[in-house]
Amino acid sequence: MCAATIAACVPYLFLKILWLSGSTVGWNDTESAGESARYVGNVVTLGMDAVAVLVVLAFTFPWGRRIPAWLVLAPIWTATGLLLPIALGVPLGTVVQTLTSSTPITGDDNGLQGWVYAIVYGGFTLQGIGLLAAFTLYARDRWADVFTQRVGETPAGATHHVQRLLTHVMVAPVLLYAGVRLFWAFGGTSGLPDGEAGERNAAQQTIEGVYGLLALVGIAGLLALVNRRGGRFWKPMVAAWVGAGALFTRSLYTLTLQLGASDVFDAESSPLAGLSMLVGLIAGLVMALTGAFLLAERRPGAGRTAPSL
Repeated sequence: MCAATIAACVPYLFLKILWLSGSTVGWNDTESAGESARYVGNVVTLGMDAVAVLVVLAFTFPWGRRIPAWLVLAPIWTATGLLLPIALGVPLGTVVQTLTSSTPITGDDNGLQGWVYAIVYGGFTLQGIGLLAAFTLYARDRWADVFTQRVGETPAGATHHVQRLLTHVMVAPVLLYAGVRLFWAFGGTSGLPDGEAGERNAAQQTIEGVYGLLALVGIAGLLALVNRRGGRFWKPMVAAWVGAGALFTRSLYTLTLQLGASDVFDAESSPLAGLSMLVGLIAGLVMALTGAFLLAERRPGAGRTAPSL
């Protein structure tokens, strides 16, 4: 599993190294390939994929069990938020696009050639599957009590009332975010950036729907945890984990791209799109912090040692 996941990272890493070296392989629009904002983006994404390699190694070898928990959980939470929606949305979106339209899945006018999308998103899908599978095995070994404890057995810690307050306050923002994503997923165009209103294909709409559903799953999982409802602890914990991760990382990524543009208020953005991403960023971060406090204060069963973050 470790080798397969690293192998899935190699094409993307190699492509990024080529682009940072000045190559325009895979580009239709060779002028935009050399823009400084894209150069910085390539450096950042190259570093993120390199971290993914280190993380899967930590999940595989014994030295990974000795790493402080927060140093493992932070990058895998980020990776979950970035890769899981792709692993779910890209295959499903490809099928929907193939069955409902003759338009290429990458659209009619793109700066990148079609094979680049296949390599990048195919690699992301495999990375997501490999990383999450490896993390599941790692977590079952390092924090076995999480998989046996029941939600109702989790005692209230010092910040429990704050956890409940923050979670209930976040319901409305998450519903707003999810509502916007699902509205666009089902073909709505109001509030879309002018440049996208008539250009979205079925695959893009499917991915929007995945983000909307993950947001709803996340807040439902966190509500179950803070209100002590449900069966096994790990089930709502996984829901809150993936929902908060998808909310935060997608929103942060999109807002960063907009702020890095030459004109933030151009046709590539809109008030509703920007507002929904800001709401998603805040909601995802608050949900993640609430979950972190809950995990830090959780006490496993008798005779076991509570993991520290």
